[in-house]
Amino acid sequence: MPAPPSGLHQALRQETDKQRLVDWVFDRVANRYDLGNDVMSAGMHTRWKHRLIELAALRPEHRVLDLACGTGDVTWMAAPHVAEVVGTDINPRMMEVAEEKRPAGSEHVRFVTADAADLPFDSDSFDVVLCGYAGRGFPDYPGVLDEVLRVLKPGGHFWNLDFARPTFKPWDSVYRGWMLVSGAALGIALHGHPKTYMYIPVSMKHYPGQRWLDEELGARGMETTLIETTAQLMAFNGARKPA
Repeated sequence: MPAPPSGLHQALRQETDKQRLVDWVFDRVANRYDLGNDVMSAGMHTRWKHRLIELAALRPEHRVLDLACGTGDVTWMAAPHVAEVVGTDINPRMMEVAEEKRPAGSEHVRFVTADAADLPFDSDSFDVVLCGYAGRGFPDYPGVLDEVLRVLKPGGHFWNLDFARPTFKPWDSVYRGWMLVSGAALGIALHGHPKTYMYIPVSMKHYPGQRWLDEELGARGMETTLIETTAQLMAFNGARKPA
């Protein structure tokens, strides 16, 4: 398997290198990605994803896009509630794992390989766009938000779940420091390379955070909602496209 871009911090500052790093990480971790999430979060990531589905208030007539769907957890959580779900990701291997989870009677769910900043969907075509733990990996996050706004129907909603950036800087440093050490150990144990899970806390450092995202969505004329969890470990950003 190819070596990762040298220097996580440097790679995350450059759009081309960032995408190469993200591709390397998820190609390497795909087969054991769900196990890694379970171990690293003590199973809490599933709880937060279910909360994302609750906040989205999905209805049977909705057409839903799961952006950067990875191994499809959010896609499959949304599926029982709606008419159609499309999971899209730039990494085909991750979606292969998502496809392996397909239950019977799920013909209304499909997976499409695509760059989140260049979606192959018509404008005004989705009622809800969901995104779970993916925004930090977008090389061009503003471009992704422009695409989200384009594909949402008037009055449609976008909901994003990601690691939060605490306002208290010492807590932010401790939070990321613990994830850096534990992530390196887990990366070696599960995938034979420390950088696979060190990517998470390092990308958090370069992620401007949930308040930046709230401002970006508002600047696009969307009505925003920001929900931060206890101790600011996770944050939910919601936005409604003008009708």
